[in-house]
Amino acid sequence: MSTVSFEKDIAPLFNQFRASMMWRLDLTKYDDVKQNADMVLAQIQGGMPPPPYPPLTKQQVAMFQAWINQGFPK
Repeated sequence: MSTVSFEKDIAPLFNQFRASMMWRLDLTKYDDVKQNADMVLAQIQGGMPPPPYPPLTKQQVAMFQAWINQGFPK
């Protein structure tokens, strides 16, 4: 897998839900997501976002995991 970046790959995953959902942290801000990456990963593995939105795909979850494994590239 190529390098996964926050700006290009990760923020857009969550930005689509930003206008209509309230989060405990801003999932479109690098520092918030990096500091809470394990919790975010657990949530998306468990089916986040909640209905009425479809959960992230296995490929999207794998991309988030790759971003963590690659050391959180911006």
